[in-house]
Amino acid sequence: INVYIYFTKEHISIYEVHEGTTAKDNRINGLVLRQEEVVLSEKAGYITYFQKEGARVSRNSSVYAVDESREIVDVILSGDVPIKLTQKDNAQISHEILSFQKNFSDSNFSSVYSFKEDASSMVLDLLNTTMLNYGQTIQDTTGLNYSYDMYNSQNAGVVSYYVDSYESLTMNQVSSSIFDKEDYVKSNLRASSMLPINSQIYKIVTSDIWNIILPLSSEQYMSLRDVDQAGVTILKDKLDTKVKVELFQNGSEFYAELTLDKYMTNYINDRFLDVELHINSVEGLKIPKSSIVEKDFYLVPLEYFTEGGDSNRKGLIKEVFSEKGDITYQFVATDIYYEDEVYGYVDSDMFEIGQGIVSNNNLNRLSLSQMSKLTGVYCINTGYSVFKRIEILYEDTEYYIIDKNTAFGLSAYDHIALDGSTAINQAIIY
Repeated sequence: INVYIYFTKEHISIYEVHEGTTAKDNRINGLVLRQEEVVLSEKAGYITYFQKEGARVSRNSSVYAVDESREIVDVILSGDVPIKLTQKDNAQISHEILSFQKNFSDSNFSSVYSFKEDASSMVLDLLNTTMLNYGQTIQDTTGLNYSYDMYNSQNAGVVSYYVDSYESLTMNQVSSSIFDKEDYVKSNLRASSMLPINSQIYKIVTSDIWNIILPLSSEQYMSLRDVDQAGVTILKDKLDTKVKVELFQNGSEFYAELTLDKYMTNYINDRFLDVELHINSVEGLKIPKSSIVEKDFYLVPLEYFTEGGDSNRKGLIKEVFSEKGDITYQFVATDIYYEDEVYGYVDSDMFEIGQGIVSNNNLNRLSLSQMSKLTGVYCINTGYSVFKRIEILYEDTEYYIIDKNTAFGLSAYDHIALDGSTAINQAIIY
């Protein structure tokens, strides 16, 4: 073993090998587009909603009413009228609270505002239900005025009470700036205050066919050229489904349009969804490109390898000549870095070129000269560097995914030289 100890502060940087997959490269934040129509109020007043968030309505279904007076609402909010929770209401409230607790992160404080909006929506649902159930009774017992105008849906579809100004966005208008989301604002339309005429009241989605637009790198775009259908996972709830895939470009930007005809109501309030495309997925060990080296090896026919010395290690019998020209034979333990059906690959640093070796019975002789290169990394688990062959399955700009079942190869949690050029085979490094 070569002694290779650093006397300076420049030590070999170590990388710990972990399992990896190309699936992470196919996890993309996508933009959801639907056929959405925003409905404006035809009259000023206080709004009472007859449909809950995500409700599916037919044409001419009652959606909301406008009341010019707030007197009935004030009676309900005073506590004199009980706001009753159904079993379904209790379950929904519990679900929202548990979901918020599970997903809350200090680095994503916007989730607090989302939870507040969802909680406010549930309260307004309860208020509207109470208005419908007790409004006439309150008028009869108090003499307060309860007069309202009913408004029906002009189209069939699914009701939503959120807007974000992307309702009319088309595929051709999509740009990379949309995915920055720095200026993205999502507004809840339901309010307990008086609204002027032509206020946005609700939104209706008129088709179950919807799209997710994915921004792509040029490499992803090229890999999808021949794909017209793919499996995807919507990561929000781990939903797996098949989608139609169409590619397009807006200027110099690359995109994929995923088309779905189911599950639209599951994501009625989501404008952005993280999805994972199930294409060209490769699993193995992930290593940085900087670790890769190529090394020369002698090609030695397998019949020349034998066991000898003080152990059961395999090795070669080399010829040794004395000064007088007498020949003796010496067993040299030799690592096999790779073998095929014919040859074993032996470190070229172990023998001089032209070194003679003999088979176990001395019937055959070979002069070492034939070489080939192997691609690999330097593994340094034991305090000195050992070359390990790798088989590359996938290449990205910064790393490789390699086969984890390569004979004489790497395993998860092995330590390798981050920069392969700084290591020497069989050299002590610490």
